[in-house]
Amino acid sequence: MAAVERQLVVAVEGTAAIGPYWSTIVADYVEKIMRNFCASELPGQLAGAPPELALVVFHTHGPYSAFGVQCSGWTKDTDAFLSWLLGISFSGGGFSEASTCEGLAEALTILQGSPNTTTQSHQNHEAQKHCILVTASNPYPLPTPVYRLPTQSVDHKENIESSKEPSIADAETVAKSFAQCSVSLSVISPKQVPTLKAIYNAGKRNPRAADPSVDHAKNPHFLVLLSENFMEARTALSRPLPGNMAPNQTITKMDTAPAVTMSGPTSNANSSG
Repeated sequence: MAAVERQLVVAVEGTAAIGPYWSTIVADYVEKIMRNFCASELPGQLAGAPPELALVVFHTHGPYSAFGVQCSGWTKDTDAFLSWLLGISFSGGGFSEASTCEGLAEALTILQGSPNTTTQSHQNHEAQKHCILVTASNPYPLPTPVYRLPTQSVDHKENIESSKEPSIADAETVAKSFAQCSVSLSVISPKQVPTLKAIYNAGKRNPRAADPSVDHAKNPHFLVLLSENFMEARTALSRPLPGNMAPNQTITKMDTAPAVTMSGPTSNANSSG
């Protein structure tokens, strides 16, 4: 039996808005999720086939942004991936909106692989593909050109293919493509940003599903929205948080519906991957 394909992309806003919170986000959320994801085994998975991990870092729009999107290669080494996370250099941002749309599009692109394998990946319902969006800023509000967004045939709902032409889309539109491609989308933010909840809702496979919350705090500070389809993330964060986090710092919500400077291989992208 072939190994089940398991992949996780962490898409991170690389601006100074995230910087002060990054060590907490990594230690109490991302690292715990990543290690639980890599430690879990699925029925029928071959030994020696650990999950693949990748990092996408996006910045802001405007002339003062050093880059739009950077992405790493894939790795199966959890310690190497952690070093990439801790090696991100956060700078800039200010009052500019983040390139969230481009960051999400790049994450979806590398999760989907080559254009020729998009339909095949969609049909492989056993594949475990996940994305965690980490951001603190509002996304750029206007639609921007992105590449290789999946398109769905009107007559054949299962016929999902990547468009070879650039599409004009905003972050919510890209998030909807995650659901079409059977990729789970979770959101972690140190701030309660309404637009991030909208992005999360757009990525749900069942938009009408209830969204119960599990409070870790009387004073909700962090926003943590976990897809039900990413069970390893939910179980990783269901345990008590370590003592280095204030007990009144975060709220976690769970969906009940059925990637600056980085160590390691990186490449620049403008969502044309």
